Amino acid sequence: MIMSTHPDDLPIGRRIGGRLASWFGTPHGLFCVFAFSLLIRLILARYSGGLRFDVSLFRQWSDRLVEVGLAHFYAPGYFADYLPGYLYLLHALGKVSRLLGGSSPSVAMLKLPAIVADLGVGVLALLLAARITPGTRRAESQTRAAAAIAILLNPGLILISAVWGQVESVVALLVLGGIYALATGRQSLPREACGVALLAMAVATKAQALPALPVVGLVLIHRHLAKEAFSPRAWSAVAVRVSLLGMLGVAVVGAMFRPFGVGLTEIPAFYRNSGSVYPFTSLWAFNLWGATGFYRFDAGSEAVTIGGVAALQVGLVAFAAATIAIAARAWQSLARRTDAKAVALFGAVALTCAAFVLLTRMHERYSYLALVALAPLVGYRPFRRALTILSVCFLLNVHFVYVFYSHHSSPPGDARTIQPVYDMLFGITKDAWQLKALSFIMSTACLAVACLGWRWLDRHLIGSETTQ
Repeated sequence: MIMSTHPDDLPIGRRIGGRLASWFGTPHGLFCVFAFSLLIRLILARYSGGLRFDVSLFRQWSDRLVEVGLAHFYAPGYFADYLPGYLYLLHALGKVSRLLGGSSPSVAMLKLPAIVADLGVGVLALLLAARITPGTRRAESQTRAAAAIAILLNPGLILISAVWGQVESVVALLVLGGIYALATGRQSLPREACGVALLAMAVATKAQALPALPVVGLVLIHRHLAKEAFSPRAWSAVAVRVSLLGMLGVAVVGAMFRPFGVGLTEIPAFYRNSGSVYPFTSLWAFNLWGATGFYRFDAGSEAVTIGGVAALQVGLVAFAAATIAIAARAWQSLARRTDAKAVALFGAVALTCAAFVLLTRMHERYSYLALVALAPLVGYRPFRRALTILSVCFLLNVHFVYVFYSHHSSPPGDARTIQPVYDMLFGITKDAWQLKALSFIMSTACLAVACLGWRWLDRHLIGSETTQ
């Protein structure tokens, strides 16, 4: 017996869902999604005070940048652990605030760059999704809408920018922009230079952009070699081009540091010092180190050790091994003609997940880029499920930390939660078993996605490389 597949024969729930999905894919539907998500963010930004410690620092840094200038911002004895990228925005906000007759930027104003970046990430996610997921025009429009919604209406991402006041979306915007320039469209030197510059700007904003670089670099190399049939001459030509682009990236990073009085040779030490401010295994990150306890020293005489080796070194070695394995697996997928755009995106996902789980000194927000880079892949069911699971884990992690610090700040912040449920989920002690269990669950989910995702890529996207 053959069942009818006419739309009127489908259950009413599926008919309504299908029509709604189709409407979201229209220009009018997408406009409504973006407008609604912006409205939500603006309301939350206006009526939430943000995490006091972070927004207070941002305001202080903004004032200092206006008063003493960029060249004198970093000074011995003055606490400033952020890289220059976001400081340029704080400087601009401080200038604008004074032009408007105020003094220091308001909390809502401090949140604006991250909110605008959220919308930009949504645009890039839908553009990448349309190029990755083949199909009819209707299916393509629905995939675009799903990718945008995965960013714009993701509760954890909204919490970070509009409520907390943190700036992960600024870095994510630069990283996705770099991937879009380098892995899509026809290759050209101006396009590649633009992509490298965007990634360099991301690295000069937050070190969390670094995991995106290895696989994106491999994608760039492979795209060039594929045109030359991997000949020895091609290798030398590609090596020269990639070296020049690498030099451009270094120059961009150096140019962003230079106005702050940090020379090119001083930059590596600056990154090391910035990463050494909190020398602990896990700063409330639900990762493998969190499963053993939070805020334990990872270096020095009091460090947690494994086989006599400090946790810091163990994490670095484990992540280095994971990076080599992921890079090798990415190259294998590229050799099988798996879509280069998808490989670049998932490489950022896999390495971000590996860094979050294996490295020490991780904050709760540092899996952010994995969620963002998964969004353009929502046209395929395994990646939708992975994004859903990681989004739930991310929301639990950042909600726990935001409420915890808000309640323990002086004066207490305005974080909202259902306290009995909060206590049941996270416990009431620093190393509660619930926190360790959630750390184990999130670590397992991240590692599973990083390992299994390559199989999903090859299954769905092999042989789908295009020049779009």
